[in-house]
Amino acid sequence: MALAIAFIVIVSAAYVLGWSSLFTVKQVVVVGAPNPSEAFAIQHSVHLGDKMARLETHTLTRSLQKYTWLDHSNVSRNWLKGIVTVYVWTRTPIAQFQTHLVDTDGVIFDLPSADISHLPSITGTSGASAKFAVSILNELPDELRVQVVAILVHGSVSAILSIKNPTLKRVLTVAWGDQTNMSLKVQVFQALIALPENSKITEIDLSAPHAPIVK
Repeated sequence: MALAIAFIVIVSAAYVLGWSSLFTVKQVVVVGAPNPSEAFAIQHSVHLGDKMARLETHTLTRSLQKYTWLDHSNVSRNWLKGIVTVYVWTRTPIAQFQTHLVDTDGVIFDLPSADISHLPSITGTSGASAKFAVSILNELPDELRVQVVAILVHGSVSAILSIKNPTLKRVLTVAWGDQTNMSLKVQVFQALIALPENSKITEIDLSAPHAPIVK
């Protein structure tokens, strides 16, 4: 008798959750989208009236990966109110590359409505070029990184930085080279621009930091 009652309870619960209209999606809320149009598109990833129990949250989060700006997401369900909330987090751009953006991991993406006026531009022939440029930006101290306005990458192994230096009040062209001796290059750069005799220079070659060249 007890087994029969338990079976009936289980079947009834399964019906209520999976087939009854009691637990259906009545509202979809998107939190963190970069603009209303992207939020609207994500909202339509879930259909109103669908059964809450049949909503595969993992499947939904995987489907959202088509948005290149998406870093990660999370989905929660309010069973009693029938509300599905989709939380999304955008990638943080560190530079521009062609018509796209790049984050600190070198991932190329698009972010609608983003303010990119303050971001340095990367010029290169491939995604590898962008990733190399970002790796250099990541290793620069904050006070120097914000002064970089452009990076020209040659063959994904050598970079030329355009640095708008507040001390000299001009943009310097700095042949940075590769990622070796990053700390030393930063120290040499800062030392060179502090010298009075370099107050009118426009170019610095730091590819060999032990023997820098200024022009």
